[in-house]
Amino acid sequence: MLCPKCKAEIPDDSVHCSSCGGKISDEAPAPGGGAASMLTLLIKADPAGALTLVGSFFIILGAFLPWATAYGPSLLGISMAQGAVLLLMGVLFLVVLVLSRSGATGAWGVVMLLLSLLALALIFQSLYHIRNNDATLGAGFWLAMVGTFAITAAALLGQFGTAKK
Repeated sequence: MLCPKCKAEIPDDSVHCSSCGGKISDEAPAPGGGAASMLTLLIKADPAGALTLVGSFFIILGAFLPWATAYGPSLLGISMAQGAVLLLMGVLFLVVLVLSRSGATGAWGVVMLLLSLLALALIFQSLYHIRNNDATLGAGFWLAMVGTFAITAAALLGQFGTAKK
């Protein structure tokens, strides 16, 4: 490939010319690192969306983990009412994320914030219920809690990020 400014021969995947230092194109080179570089690009492009994706994954995994590992219903699995509702909320967060990225970002951001606050209330209600019944807190509960906090942070980031622009 030739540099458009100084016509020096440069490698095809160059972003800058090694001879004159000029920028070759506005496009970034194709990521060659696979899934890790794709995740990095997603986080840089849309941090609130990436947090919502990770948080939803944790909530859904937290709802299924106790059930799949047969630890029992006392760990916030889908056999508890709170686990089933959290599973539904994890899927609902993904739906709201898709809708918020397709238009009316501000309105869907408020919906995401309200849903995340509802999920936090549900997590703390579950904590109260599990502790009152002398049950142990397991990995499913902690994963759902981390996911809920991540989604709440994403909703706050989305709301305050759009307010600054």
